[in-house]
Amino acid sequence: MIYFNTRETEYKQPFGALRAGEPLYLKMVLEGEPSCRRIRAVFRFETGENETGILEKQGETNTFAGTMVLQTVGLCFYRFEAEKEDGSYLFIGTADGVHAAIGDWLPEWRLTVYDRNFNTPEELAGGIWYQIFPDRFYKKEGLPVGEIRGKRIYHENWSERPLFTQDRPDFAGNDFFGGNLPGITEKLPYLKELGVDLLYLNPIFESGENHRYSTADYEKIDPLLGTNKDFEALCREAEKLGIRIVLDGVFSHTGANSRYFNKEGLYPDLGAYQSPDSPYYHWYDFREFPDKYDCWWGFDTLPCVKELSPDFMDYISGENGIAKFWMDKGAYGWRLDVADELPDGFLEAFRKRVKSTDPNSIIIGEVWENAVEKVSYGARRKFLLGSQCDTVMNYPWLNAILHLLKTKDTHRFYSQVMELMESYPPPALRCLMNILSTHDTPRFLNRLAVDTIPPRAAQADNYLSADQRETALALMKKAAILQFTLPGIPCIFYGDEIGMEGYGDPYCRGTFPWDGGERELLSFYKKLGALRQQYREAFKGDCVFRSCKEGKLILERGNTVRLIMNFSDTPMETDGIALLAENAGDGILLPGGFGWYRIRSSL
Repeated sequence: MIYFNTRETEYKQPFGALRAGEPLYLKMVLEGEPSCRRIRAVFRFETGENETGILEKQGETNTFAGTMVLQTVGLCFYRFEAEKEDGSYLFIGTADGVHAAIGDWLPEWRLTVYDRNFNTPEELAGGIWYQIFPDRFYKKEGLPVGEIRGKRIYHENWSERPLFTQDRPDFAGNDFFGGNLPGITEKLPYLKELGVDLLYLNPIFESGENHRYSTADYEKIDPLLGTNKDFEALCREAEKLGIRIVLDGVFSHTGANSRYFNKEGLYPDLGAYQSPDSPYYHWYDFREFPDKYDCWWGFDTLPCVKELSPDFMDYISGENGIAKFWMDKGAYGWRLDVADELPDGFLEAFRKRVKSTDPNSIIIGEVWENAVEKVSYGARRKFLLGSQCDTVMNYPWLNAILHLLKTKDTHRFYSQVMELMESYPPPALRCLMNILSTHDTPRFLNRLAVDTIPPRAAQADNYLSADQRETALALMKKAAILQFTLPGIPCIFYGDEIGMEGYGDPYCRGTFPWDGGERELLSFYKKLGALRQQYREAFKGDCVFRSCKEGKLILERGNTVRLIMNFSDTPMETDGIALLAENAGDGILLPGGFGWYRIRSSL
């Protein structure tokens, strides 16, 4: 019998990822196995380097332990080779990525070794994100609008649903409701009531499409949203309330109708589409000038840029580039659209510029999978090793929460959460963007209500029934308290806190109903926000699973706050002072109950 478990600090310290140059302690017990002299740990890095460490025998027992230091940065795989008294070896690997077994050609363990200088702002931990799709949040009336280029469709009624191809065969994402930056500024007190201290805005630069991922001018706020001065005013007023603004950077492509490409001649600049003499021509990859060019996922409205083109690199990440330009105007950091489509060299240059502008800034990458495991364009990506992003959007835990609430499988939830906790460096983990809904996914309320998302053609006027909505609203509270408990920072997608509905894009991007919504759910979110701020230090601390069996889920944060959820069919005893609980009695949680409790030992 072999005793070794990567998730228990008795056998491996530190837990999870390892900072390069930091001591790594390993312990293994070979009970009932042949007597061995020592155990060698073999670390194989994907960069080609190999490092080793020795676990020495502890006295006359078959217990082995050792401390080693790894210097190579990267994802590595390791195994053990136990030397027997006769000079032969037992080869030790893992079948499940956690425990050990003896056998030839068994899988290896995985270990993330990150740069010794990688750090993220510690003060962010324990905070709360809020994401806004700017056209749909709030419209402050009576403001002047600058010059508009291209064809735009304007909704007269704020409560109309967004348009799509079944409404207009020529639909091009160009219907607008008129939400603007002054409107967001006016609603900052509302965000403060939710406990928000980080505000992520979908793209705000000039673009002819409502999502504004088809950037037309990186140097200018879209005129429907306001002006550059309006952005500076938003940042100033947000700062007064302790709220920081993070922008969406779209650097893998531009719009075809941008000043850089200028396909329809909407700008006075000489665009790449118009002439090889354009200063922007070398940004793009023309296979046959001018109509055949590399474009994002085949959309000819989104010509791809060559991110490593020296001119483009300098324009975005240079001393006077776009990254610094907007940070000088008040932006706190950046979320990088399709980060897995950006080359390492671009990401590294971008980080250097952002961090030299403000060392305490934040960079979030859009990555939908485990960001340490991610392979794209034939290479293992380095997002979280210390030279690129600070953290990523957390889609894996979104899916883990959904599966838990659908199936009540607490052990699978534990495994899904632990996979990232073991993989991600602590600096990335503490500011992980924990999402439930986004502009790219169906509203979480809808996903809780149905087992199958309807096809796109059936989504337009497809609303939840009263029974579906009631069930989903009850589950939404459980989803939110999980989101607010797990390591990282919860991110509320605008309107989730009042039960907004919507299936896929564009229906998940509806307008915020300021005179409606679920007030009880909003009150619940405000309580979560207030308690998270009150116990902020606890939510900066360790996350420990105390139970994940028989439908009983118990997590603790910072040895202070305990989350208890009862997915079983029987009442469950609780201990501690209830901070926020539902379906709870004196010292018990009824089936379906959940709550935050203050641990008595921390009183």
